[in-house]
Amino acid sequence: MPEFEWDRTAMAVVACALAGDSDGAVELLRPLSQRDVCQITVRLAAMAADALISAAEDTGGDRAEALAQWQQCILQHEAEAESGDG
Repeated sequence: MPEFEWDRTAMAVVACALAGDSDGAVELLRPLSQRDVCQITVRLAAMAADALISAAEDTGGDRAEALAQWQQCILQHEAEAESGDG
């Protein structure tokens, strides 16, 4: 799959996520090879990182602040999963 198609699919998966349509995202990814799904996953992670850095910069932070916020989100998610709230 060409890089353009990976990007288009990644954007479509994000649109599904924003719409709360996880089944739609699964259907987009289902016919793809493992390599293509891995490439799309890396692109989605890069997009998320860029968005987190931008959000941190909007409040006067930087990459380190974005990482700290993300680490806090992970810890909170893990704590909620362990307590049965998530």
